[in-house]
Amino acid sequence: MNMLFRTRARLILFLAGLAFLLTFTTLLIRKTKNVPNSFPEKPSVSADGSKIEFKKGSPGLAMIKIVEIDKNGNFVNIHAPARLIASTVASVSEGDPLVLFESPEIQKLYQGYLHSKNTLNQSSKNLERIRDMFRRKVANEKDLIEAETEAENAAAKVAELEGKLRALGLNPSMLNKAGLHTAWVISDVPESQLHNLKKGTDVELKFSSFPNEVWRGKAEALGDNVDPITRTVKVRITIANADRKLKPGMYATVKFPESLNSGAILLPAIAAVSVEGKTYVFLEGKPGEFFRREITLGVSNEDVVSVLDGLEKGERVVVDGAILLKGLSFGF
Repeated sequence: MNMLFRTRARLILFLAGLAFLLTFTTLLIRKTKNVPNSFPEKPSVSADGSKIEFKKGSPGLAMIKIVEIDKNGNFVNIHAPARLIASTVASVSEGDPLVLFESPEIQKLYQGYLHSKNTLNQSSKNLERIRDMFRRKVANEKDLIEAETEAENAAAKVAELEGKLRALGLNPSMLNKAGLHTAWVISDVPESQLHNLKKGTDVELKFSSFPNEVWRGKAEALGDNVDPITRTVKVRITIANADRKLKPGMYATVKFPESLNSGAILLPAIAAVSVEGKTYVFLEGKPGEFFRREITLGVSNEDVVSVLDGLEKGERVVVDGAILLKGLSFGF
């Protein structure tokens, strides 16, 4: 009997607790429905991502700062990484200076080029001799064909090795004629920064090994090809190395002082964003409304970019917050 009483008491307590829980949950739901949503709405983004619109008072707007663009004639310096690829030193004998390279592979390539040049000179002289003998009926046609083939093969080998050296930014004939204590630096400059860079430009260099010293040199040649992966062009710079402090393989930063075109528009570098090889900025329309636009860059550095096409004077461009808009626009 007592057992039955205790079981009923427990059941009553359980049902009372369940009723209280249901009542409390119902009241909480009703109360919640009457409370405004405290979470900010996400900005609306057009289907193609080109337009982004924030609601008035959205906290995201506090992260965005706008500048009105202007045209001026300021100067921008190109800064590009570089390395010392070769230098000349005195020969043990009193002959031409020796050329030292940054790697044994390049050294071997250059030695192969010199050897092939000697072979070409010898085969060319032999060809002239055989031609003369053929004219005098002393040599036959077979001898002439063999001499011509030998000279053609030698010329092809020279062209092959010269092409490999030029791909590294080196001019073999320049190396042969260089004076004592000359050094060559190869810098990889982005193609977008080449339109104002000219042969003969005076440059400044700082080497990682000597951070407090500045060397001056001259950009003597620009490469003919753009690297398909890095989108850079090799620029060869000649500098004096009389004290021989600089060694092949040392890394440097090159400063190319170049003025911008008078029509270029300058922007802080953080205003421009890149996606899949294209560069964009975001323009303000009405308050809280932003539009994506593709632009073409000119000479730029880590702080400032110049815009050659895509913007007009007086337009308002997002500076701070461009990364936020990039994520919204492209769905990152």
